Order: sequence, then C-alpha cells, then structure tokens
Amino acid sequence: MNTKNAFLSTIIIASNLFFSGIVKADTINSRCDIYPKGEDKVSKVVNCTFSQRQGFITIRREDGITYDFKPNGTNKYTDQNGKPVIREIDGNTLIFRLQKESVYVYQGEQAPASSSSQGKTPENLYSTTPPALKDLVGARAGQAENTLISRGYTYRNTVTFEGGKSAYYIENKTGYCVEVGTVDGRYSSIVYNSSDRCSL
Repeated sequence: MNTKNAFLSTIIIASNLFFSGIVKADTINSRCDIYPKGEDKVSKVVNCTFSQRQGFITIRREDGITYDFKPNGTNKYTDQNGKPVIREIDGNTLIFRLQKESVYVYQGEQAPASSSSQGKTPENLYSTTPPALKDLVGARAGQAENTLISRGYTYRNTVTFEGGKSAYYIENKTGYCVEVGTVDGRYSSIVYNSSDRCSL
C-alpha cells in the first residue's frame, strides 16, 4: 500500500512540474510600442510580458498598465472594461487595436534604454548610414516607417524645414542617434548624427 501511495505521489509531483512548465512557457518577455488612435507616431516604448492561455491574453507593461483580453470570435476580443479589441498579425508582431490606442507586441524583444543612459554617437560615425538601413534610402517615408521600428529604431522627434523634414530615431542596440531626412515624401538620407539631436 505504501509503495502504491509513493508511486502515485511521484506521478502527481511529476505532473505538477510538467504543467507548471507549460504555464511558464506561455509567458514571453516582449517589447510593447504604444500608438494613440489615429496617430502614426509611437507615444511610448516599454518592456512588457505577453501571456496567452486557452485564448485569453494578458499583457503586462513594466510601467504598471495591464491589458486583459477575452476571446470574442476570430481575432476579436473584449478588454477588461468590456470594450472591443481587434487583433492583427504582421509577421512576428501582434497588433491589438483598442478603443483609444494600438499596442504592438514584439515578442522576445526588449525596449531601448532610457534617454538618460543612451549611448553617445561617436563623431566618426556622423553622416554615415547605418548598415541595417541602407536599403531604405529612397523609400517612401510613410511605408518604411514601420520597417525602421521593426529593425530596432525608436522615434524621438521631427524637425521640419523648407523643402523637407528630418526625423530622429534612437538605435536601440547602441543608443546612437539616427537622422532620417525626407524630401518629396521619400527618405533622402539616413545617417548617424549628434546625440543631442535626439533630445530636442
């Protein structure tokens, strides 16, 4: 009898370990980019966790905000306030369209360091194009912006001048500042620039 009980206990313990492993595997450290509704500029980039269990989704941002989505049809959910949420899938990116904002979840990625700890762009890199962005020179600005973000660049600010504009992005992996010039709706240049340009 004791042997049988010991055997059953072993099975229960093994099962608990197995299922706890499954629960942990459902939670993925991610990066969340927040876009206000109707805006094409990110308002906040923050680390988050993404969890999905039996169709229910939870996104926890490191700034204390949590989203709980309940399935309500194919790619349709309701949030914790009963408001509708639409899910879109763009490659490995999950996009959740809420009533007042959109949440882009990049699974397995991390948000860049804060501006206070960003790396200073070395002067010898000024006016050189980041290798990862060379193919975007000449691209249509509106269509290529999401590509910039997906490749690890975070929008900071834009300066408009006669004949065009310059948008400034932080290169997430280094903290260096990148200037993206736009003329006639196309990227005319993409180059590293002084870090203070990203702090305007």
